[in-house]
Amino acid sequence: MFSEEMQIMLYVSDVEASVKFWQSLDFVVVDHQEVDGTSIVEIAASKNAQARFVLYDREFVMSHSPEVADNTPSIMFFAKDILGLYKKMQALEITLGELIQLEDRMVFNFADNEENYFAVSELK
Repeated sequence: MFSEEMQIMLYVSDVEASVKFWQSLDFVVVDHQEVDGTSIVEIAASKNAQARFVLYDREFVMSHSPEVADNTPSIMFFAKDILGLYKKMQALEITLGELIQLEDRMVFNFADNEENYFAVSELK
């Protein structure tokens, strides 16, 4: 059986710049390792989050597993204060899609510093 914990691997061109981007959204560094001369950083919305991102240098992944290096996952975040999060991201000048009503929830999308897109849905 699967456990409740999950890691999502994101392959990025600049690990440190990606860490700074996510930290600007209040993510925390859970773990930082150096492997074969490259940084691998695990981040999460909080130290206790069960879903975490692991940021890998894309070139490192290309040299070890080229078949997966260009895969970008489609990720949906949930936020209790979606309007507050949207306004914070606007203030940080993050690329944002329109905040729209979709059925009974508000949703929007945003791009990280490397133009990977993510979605956010209101948590009711």
